[in-house]
Amino acid sequence: MFIVRFEHPNEEGWLQWVRPHVEWVQHHVAEGVIVASGPSVGTDVRQGWLVIQADDEASLRKLLMTDPFWGPGIIENMLIVEWDPIFGELAELSSAPEGFDLNALP
Repeated sequence: MFIVRFEHPNEEGWLQWVRPHVEWVQHHVAEGVIVASGPSVGTDVRQGWLVIQADDEASLRKLLMTDPFWGPGIIENMLIVEWDPIFGELAELSSAPEGFDLNALP
């Protein structure tokens, strides 16, 4: 599981490519690859956040390069973080879907 943040400082370019980008997101949500996606709120620079299931970072990057924002350079300052949602509503997607073992803690 990965969390990805894109920044979009080019407002004109964002407006031009947002519809194809949203269609791309919706397609991958329907396939179960993108678990969640949406914009940040109250930031100085427009940001998009995605929670994505991928086998590894190389596979993730290959997928991200198919985003319509990628080709025209609408994505800047991309951040990729591998993440393990052990607690909460996404816990079934965790590396420990049977639950957290409190006894494993020191």
